[in-house]
Amino acid sequence: MACLLIMLIFAFIVMRGLLIALRENDDFTRYSVAGLVIVFGFQSIINMAVNLQLMPAKGMTLPFISYGGSSAIAIAISMGMVLALTRKRPERRTQIGMKRAPQAVPAE
Repeated sequence: MACLLIMLIFAFIVMRGLLIALRENDDFTRYSVAGLVIVFGFQSIINMAVNLQLMPAKGMTLPFISYGGSSAIAIAISMGMVLALTRKRPERRTQIGMKRAPQAVPAE
């Protein structure tokens, strides 16, 4: 039962990341987030397949669960990049009561 819960958590992270990537307007952000999330998902799938003896052992760790020094750092950095790329940035606001002056359109 615990294994199924872990699989569902990883599937939720991947699906949520891909959904957020689809909603992004910037191509760089969309492709970066999708790529990082897919790498995270493939690493999880490969580790689970090795544990079920469906694939030969590759030495990949299960993200956030198995301990591997450089692997843990790499996954933490990549998930930090996903969070940084997808965070909502507040719009620039003018001071209260002041409106922006309309932009002048250059004459041709």
